[in-house]
Amino acid sequence: MKIIHTPEEWKKIRSGIASDKKVGFVPTMGGLHNGHLSLVQKCRNENDISVVSVYLNPTQFNDKNDLLTYPANFEDDSALLEKAGVDYLFAPDYSAMYPDG
Repeated sequence: MKIIHTPEEWKKIRSGIASDKKVGFVPTMGGLHNGHLSLVQKCRNENDISVVSVYLNPTQFNDKNDLLTYPANFEDDSALLEKAGVDYLFAPDYSAMYPDG
């Protein structure tokens, strides 16, 4: 599994994937569980290439305490996705997703 950190990195990789290949995408905020993994498996079964994002978006939380207590652990999530056979993990940081702040 290759970990990608920026949209530009993904664009470069995507341009090298044959146009007849189907690419599936599963967006997540991390804190992966069996529900996520069933979506990952469906993605892998229905596509040639699987991409999963793990991005804990702080703009989605009205209460900052919810963000602080969100059950995400990137190392655990990454290990689960690698074991599940994901091809690419898109794991941007805030500045990659919101370059203008």
